[in-house]
Amino acid sequence: MAYDTAAAPPGTGRRDNPSTATVVATELARHRRGFIPWYHLLAPVIITVPLFLGALGSSEAQAGQTFEVFRNVTLEFWGVLVPMTAGLAAALSVRADQDAWRLLLSYGVPRGRYFVGKVAALGVLGFVSSTVLLVMLSLGAVLSGRFPEAMGTVVAAVYLPWLVGLSMTALAVLVATVWGMGPSIGVGVAGLLCGALVSDKDFWFAVPFAWPMRVVLPLAGIGPNGVPLPEDSPVTDPSAIPLALVLAAALTVALLVIGRMHMSRKEI
Repeated sequence: MAYDTAAAPPGTGRRDNPSTATVVATELARHRRGFIPWYHLLAPVIITVPLFLGALGSSEAQAGQTFEVFRNVTLEFWGVLVPMTAGLAAALSVRADQDAWRLLLSYGVPRGRYFVGKVAALGVLGFVSSTVLLVMLSLGAVLSGRFPEAMGTVVAAVYLPWLVGLSMTALAVLVATVWGMGPSIGVGVAGLLCGALVSDKDFWFAVPFAWPMRVVLPLAGIGPNGVPLPEDSPVTDPSAIPLALVLAAALTVALLVIGRMHMSRKEI
């Protein structure tokens, strides 16, 4: 009886050509334990609990504006935390994969999928973190007796920074892949500083690190320092939001293309 020795073992095609969804699911499975998932789950809780307690003791609380103070300060912190989280998570995730990549890059799997999968997986964790923040803000509204009427644009103010911040995740993963952990954390620090110092300036659109914070300002009606803005302030112009979304989408696509190219040429 003759055997076809050239025939591939069962499942080889699937193993060497997994879908992007499979790669993302594998990345998420690998992040079930360790610092990164716990950070994404607990960071919103850690920042909101003391901020709510502080809001209870504020002078505005006596005027029945406890939730408004809590919401504004929380969203201010969140706007600068999104890029900081992107840099930190990317740095730790890529560093943890250095040994695994020595094996994975030897397979016939299209290498670019590893990069896209990591960005997407960290993006999913960011979405989970944003959802936890929304839950905490909702609890604050309930405890203040202002749910749901005071929620207003809170949902948009929570999720839009995450959506715009995907560009920072892609940038941080690319920097971590090319230059290592330190520069990737530097991306997060730059995002924190630019969110606080540049997001309300006229040239904010030229500084990607400031984009997550910029979409928060008109929705929450606050400046980068958490102080409510006057109604005639140009910072409250909502036209900055679609512009930031378009810029972030374009940058994300460009970074994914560059990242795929880099992974395809990366030496084992």
